[in-house]
Amino acid sequence: MHLTTAGVGGDTGAVDEQEYRERLAHDAATWRREGLISEQQEWALLARSGAGAVETVRALRLGWFATAVSVVGAIAFAAGVVLLFASNWNAMPSWVRVGAVFGGMTLAYGIGYALIYRYSLQRVGSALILLGALLYEAGLFLVAQIYHMPVDHPWALFFLAAAGVLPLAYLFGSRIIMLLALADVTAGVVAALVARYPDSPKSESVLIVIAVLGIAFYAIGRLHTLKGALASFADTYVFSGLLVLLGLIYAFTFDEPWSAMTRAGVESYAAPPVVYASIALACVLVGAQWLLRPRDLESNIEAGSQVALLVLAATVATWPGWAGYAIVFNAAYFAISAGLVTRGYLRGDERYINAGLLAVAIGLLTRYIDMFWSLLAGSAFFIIGGLVLLAVAFALERTRRGLVRAMGGEAGTKGAPA
Repeated sequence: MHLTTAGVGGDTGAVDEQEYRERLAHDAATWRREGLISEQQEWALLARSGAGAVETVRALRLGWFATAVSVVGAIAFAAGVVLLFASNWNAMPSWVRVGAVFGGMTLAYGIGYALIYRYSLQRVGSALILLGALLYEAGLFLVAQIYHMPVDHPWALFFLAAAGVLPLAYLFGSRIIMLLALADVTAGVVAALVARYPDSPKSESVLIVIAVLGIAFYAIGRLHTLKGALASFADTYVFSGLLVLLGLIYAFTFDEPWSAMTRAGVESYAAPPVVYASIALACVLVGAQWLLRPRDLESNIEAGSQVALLVLAATVATWPGWAGYAIVFNAAYFAISAGLVTRGYLRGDERYINAGLLAVAIGLLTRYIDMFWSLLAGSAFFIIGGLVLLAVAFALERTRRGLVRAMGGEAGTKGAPA
């Protein structure tokens, strides 16, 4: 995810054009290294975008490095502040602890805002906004501990963190802060489910809510494409939703969860109402996404796939005792992964191809370990596994390069004059 800022008071068009040139400079170098374009074609592309000079290209590529350094610096600084308080906790008065955290948060926001909108230093300024958001989240938990507030339900703190961070993401146009807010929402949902159903037959079925949350994130991301000012957040929601969804489906691809539920005597129609309420809410979001966006073939397939997953979630919640669900979820996992690759190919977006192929590789590696770990001696397992991984990596890389090369060929064909 890129750390970008184009919010209130900023020149959004200029920032978007700058970001486009930086991404092009980065991607063109990658394409040349992979043999997809020649060096002459690389410079022709950069020159067409107004970034053809060697010094300009170097400066643009340096922007990605500046982003990485600034983000790592913000995270390291926030971690240092937390460690400082942890090591001097008893020696510091409560007002000093609270004042330092929230004072640092306010200072970070103020300096970040000034760097962005007064000095046009978007990357460092955005990193300071991120630092302020991290200090705000740390401050919530510190205040709860200092004043002995009830923290039996930490989910409330996660939701408060999301409520404070989410508006900042929209205000400053920062996708990494949006990612932080979505992580807070996910953590809050997980913590709330654990607290509400700690150890009961219902605790297994409420895991479905997490998968439904992933589908909801995906649908919200597609709804963001309807408004130009919000479109930059669409992929953040989409990839967050896919990560949450694939993560839970991956856990359900093993036989052990179903065997454990069968031994625990999980009964049909035993899922709590929150499961069906979450499925209904996700259905509303999926329906809105389908009705409001252009209803082409891709949109219909996308909405149909989401509905199929929600039907599967409702089926599992209602009749959880069947032992064959692991096979169904394996099929769902690899179908979603293949769908990502297909989507990336059709849309000319290499990110979806890479994400899909990575998911396929993880799935294949997991199934190999799951099937052969107990059958082979340790050395043979790793030798054969290593060879299999190398073969899979070779096949995946060949597939990825072929798809990317095909995308480039189609783009050139479409762009050629009649």
